[in-house]
Amino acid sequence: MKTKTRNILIFSVAALLMAVGIYLTQEYRFYNIEGSDLFLYDRAYISDTLCQTGGFALLAASFDTQFMRIPFAGPLLAAMLYFVASCLMASVLRRKCPSGAMDGFAFIPAAFMFLCLENGYFRYWGHMAFVMSIVALWWYVTMPEGWKRRLAAGLIGVPLLYHLSGSAAIVFAVGVCLYEITDRGVKGLWSMAFPAVFALTAFIYVRTSMVSGWAAALTPFMYYSNPSTYFFPLYAWASVPALIVASWIFSRFAIGQKNVLIPVLAGMAVSFFIAGNLYSKVHSEGNYRLLQEEYLADNEEWERIVETADRRKPTYFISYLNLALAEQGHLLERFPYFSPQAISNVMPPIPNIRYGMSLQSKVYLSWDYIAAARQSAFDANMMTPGMRDPRQLKILVQTNLAAGSYEVAEKYLDILERTLMYRKWAKDMRRLADDPEKVTASLPAEGIYVRHDGLKGDLEDIVSADPSQRIALQFLEVYKMMEGMQ
Repeated sequence: MKTKTRNILIFSVAALLMAVGIYLTQEYRFYNIEGSDLFLYDRAYISDTLCQTGGFALLAASFDTQFMRIPFAGPLLAAMLYFVASCLMASVLRRKCPSGAMDGFAFIPAAFMFLCLENGYFRYWGHMAFVMSIVALWWYVTMPEGWKRRLAAGLIGVPLLYHLSGSAAIVFAVGVCLYEITDRGVKGLWSMAFPAVFALTAFIYVRTSMVSGWAAALTPFMYYSNPSTYFFPLYAWASVPALIVASWIFSRFAIGQKNVLIPVLAGMAVSFFIAGNLYSKVHSEGNYRLLQEEYLADNEEWERIVETADRRKPTYFISYLNLALAEQGHLLERFPYFSPQAISNVMPPIPNIRYGMSLQSKVYLSWDYIAAARQSAFDANMMTPGMRDPRQLKILVQTNLAAGSYEVAEKYLDILERTLMYRKWAKDMRRLADDPEKVTASLPAEGIYVRHDGLKGDLEDIVSADPSQRIALQFLEVYKMMEGMQ
């Protein structure tokens, strides 16, 4: 088999395994990512984003994620992104190791970036910025020879890439520096100017408040919505210059074309081992189950929530499972079969507060508990990067219309009308908002039921005001049942 054909076959198999692996392990996570960075078709939004540090990468990531609400789109788009980065990284390593023996190890950075999906606070923005740095690195090493040309490209490219992608530009700056030194020896020391320019650019951006601080200016912390001790982005960044040095060392060993397949497969095995082994250690089944239930609840797939529920796991009063049972009209009779907890534990322990607020807003809205649903949706939206979670914006539209706050509802409708996937829904709701009589007939009446004496009193008020509210009635009966369990 010819070398080129063999490489195409190997990389195609790797791409397929990558796509299948991402789908099986992260299918529902992309639905959550889609709501984190909402892309707006608006000139002011685009221009303002481009002016901020890393704005181009943020726009590219947001444009990508808007399609992730479509089934299979999220895993496919992520796999394509990682595969492109791996192929370009392999091309860079071939410049040092022409035999191609290091090709399989080019998947190691993508393996670490895959693990970053497990952290709900690391934004997809960081994935796009990293790939942009790999693209820039590949562009640099494929340039025509000539140190003056490359020096100029690096001196211009580092600050430009920093503004376009953010702190991930350090991957490019350090990568090209090591590439030149390992290629030219002492004559390549001029490339040390690139990390120096990166540091100077970071200093300027910190001093001018374009970046919040040194941690964000120099590390992956720029791409976190909340501080985190999750180091996989840093490992991905560090693996790029490490692989360049390793390929330089490996090139000193003579490897025939007949034997090159062994290190290539070994490199891929190492990459997939890193992804699989570390995934099993950092994966949170509870958090992922919550994301799955959120997706199913938004699509009103109540039966699937019930069918996939684990009866051995504790069930709390406010949960998607109870909401699904109530929507089916079976909450009171089937609730005891799902390991119910004492009423003192109203909600499950959720490390990511945004997930908890999203759960509350969904459940409260089903009760017609307008005041609480609006507050929970507002809090969840405030905790979202960019503060434009489409699911929470939809609840804010509904609750503000029901409460008679038409101007506030229109503010959120303006945002949704500038999106691709939620434009039709927003236009339909705006037509409804233009006719107050239709609003009264289509949405629940304002429910300010907060009595500050617990959910039981609020549920009693809701049911008393509207005896036909079957969801709230079922939850009230279960609440009384759970009181008796204490």
